[in-house]
Amino acid sequence: MRNIAKFACEFALRRKAKGYPGKVTVAAKYNLLRKNDGFFRKTVEETVKQYPELKFEQFIVDAFAQKMVLSPYDLDVVVLPNELGDLLSDGAAATIGGLGLAPSGVYGDNYAYFEPIHGSAPDIAGKNIINPTATILSAAFMLDYLGMGKEADRLTHAVERVYMEGKYLTSDQGGTSSTCEFCKAIKGNL
Repeated sequence: MRNIAKFACEFALRRKAKGYPGKVTVAAKYNLLRKNDGFFRKTVEETVKQYPELKFEQFIVDAFAQKMVLSPYDLDVVVLPNELGDLLSDGAAATIGGLGLAPSGVYGDNYAYFEPIHGSAPDIAGKNIINPTATILSAAFMLDYLGMGKEADRLTHAVERVYMEGKYLTSDQGGTSSTCEFCKAIKGNL
C-alpha cells in the first residue's frame, strides 16, 4: 500500500514538472470500511505528507464519483483501492468519450506494461473501424516510462491535435474515418 502511495506521489511530481497541479487525491469508503479503506486513506495521507510540494485531498468515494463527473479537471493523480479503481476507471473513461480513449499503465518495482483499459474488441476486428487512441496513448505512457518523455509528449500532442481538428475521427467519436485514416492523421501531426 505504501508503494502505491509513493508511486502516486512520484508520478504527481513528474506531472507537476510538466505544468500539472501536483495534487494527489485519495478516495475510499473510509467512513464505513474503517479498517480497510480507512487504513488505505491514512497510508496515502501519511505518504503525501513526505512530499511538501504536493497538494492533497481526500473524498469518501461516493462524493468522489460525483466530483469525477462534474469537475474532472480539478483532479490530477487519483489513488483508489483496487476494486474502486477498477470500477471508477471505466466511469472516468465515459467522461472523456468512452473506453476507446483510455490508456493504462501497470507499474511494478522492476517492470511495467501498457495497454488500453478496454481490452480486445473481437466483434470489430479486421473491419478498420476501431479507435486506436487508447493504444497510442498507452504507447506514450510506455515511452515516458522508458525515459523518452519528449517523444511521449510529441505523440500525445499529435493525438490531441487530431481531436482538436476533428477531421479524422473514428465513428465512436462522431467521425467517419477508418482506423488507418486516423493513424495517418496522427503521423501527419508528429
